Amino acid sequence: MEENLGMLNYLFDMYKLPKKLKEVFHAKHPKFKFHFLEHHLCHAASAFFPSPFEEAAILTIDGAGEWATTLLAYGKGNNIQKLQTVNTPYSLGAFYQAVSIHLGFKLIEGPGKMMGLASYGNPEGKPYQDMKKLFRLKDNGGFDFDMRYFSYHYTRKSGVSKKFTDLFGPSKTKGADWTDHELDVAAAAQHIVEDVIMHMVKHLKKVTGSNNLCMAGGVALNSVTNGIIAKSGLFKDIFIQPAAGDSGTTIGAALLLNHQILNRERKLMETAFLGPSYDNAACIKAIEAAGLPYKVAGDAAYDFTAEQLMNNKIIAWFQGRMEFGPRALGNRSILANPMNPDMKDILNRRVKFREGFRPFAAIVTEENCGTYFDHDYPNPYMLLVYNVREEYKQKLPSLTHVDGTVRIQTVNEKENPPMRKLLKTFEQLSGYPVLINTSFNIKGEPIVCTPEDAVHSFINADMDYLILNDIIVAKQGDGILG
Repeated sequence: MEENLGMLNYLFDMYKLPKKLKEVFHAKHPKFKFHFLEHHLCHAASAFFPSPFEEAAILTIDGAGEWATTLLAYGKGNNIQKLQTVNTPYSLGAFYQAVSIHLGFKLIEGPGKMMGLASYGNPEGKPYQDMKKLFRLKDNGGFDFDMRYFSYHYTRKSGVSKKFTDLFGPSKTKGADWTDHELDVAAAAQHIVEDVIMHMVKHLKKVTGSNNLCMAGGVALNSVTNGIIAKSGLFKDIFIQPAAGDSGTTIGAALLLNHQILNRERKLMETAFLGPSYDNAACIKAIEAAGLPYKVAGDAAYDFTAEQLMNNKIIAWFQGRMEFGPRALGNRSILANPMNPDMKDILNRRVKFREGFRPFAAIVTEENCGTYFDHDYPNPYMLLVYNVREEYKQKLPSLTHVDGTVRIQTVNEKENPPMRKLLKTFEQLSGYPVLINTSFNIKGEPIVCTPEDAVHSFINADMDYLILNDIIVAKQGDGILG
């Protein structure tokens, strides 16, 4: 019980939750029923029930939900069967976050940043050799590790203990100026995550025999590991919930009740574009309120955008319905030319106001993915990392990370016709249906949703043009629109 002290406040809050909910809904005698559902079953439901699979192995991993940190399960039809759980304090998500805090990153945002930083270290160095000795992989598909090296389960002040810092060096107070040793520690943590997850998916393959895998939970956003799974050939098909983190449990809770409890018919999740959209009138209202020059260009907006991208201009791209989940999938995106070797630094410095080591994703037509990258499995939700083929590393330098990898998003005609049309238009000029794609926001702000959000970010960051639907928007004094 000593190892679970950090859960006591959580459990106390759970005890008080029914009363709190009734107060929120002003329902002394509610006409609806409260359902208390397991966190990881909600993750599992969010991935399996919208997938195209009649049956599948299921893996969910995060920091913790109730007591569980990991769930291995099997889904068939309208039923999800739990096979194995890993319980707190043994949490792969909390471990990864603890190491990110040790390296100077802030809570929550650290794991995503550390995944990019890890590429600069040696994944087989001494820190990895020492770190893997702390972990034990179990025959039942689970794992545990030596909690004497960690403190996240009993304090919020630090993620690691003195034993950890004695072995791996002192914790940093700022996420910058890392030594080679510290880069190796980041690489070691990433390698450990890959080892443990591969152990679990191999076990799932063995006990389920399924050719399909569904994944969810915050750790399922570790796209480097996901790429390794895809390229391993263990599973023929993989579905990863685009909102893999806790936001996806909202869908999962509804689907768990709808299908497993009420036994209603399942429906395929065909798109992550589930948010609001805005017509030209709403866009023009926001543009004119800001006093920016604009032009309604129709289809000519594609030619204009492709030409400006070829001229190394930075484009803010706002189309249709907003994406669900943490990734910008081409409707709320900032786009740039991957052939310019300086573009990564330009985007980090001028637009995103973030650390220079952080890489950018690539967006590519689905049918051309295998031409430029070392795997062709469709990846519409930007959750897999592939290697850039050797012959294109110098041709597409700004999307090639230091270790030769890139996070990929594939686009086809059905999922996103406007983005595919832009990629094909850019290909006519450049020879490559590939662009840099990063989220349309600036540091410290969420991804833009409304035209007003888009105009605000455009004004406050050094972007060249904003495309709202088929409307071209320029900065004051640009003059290019006549």
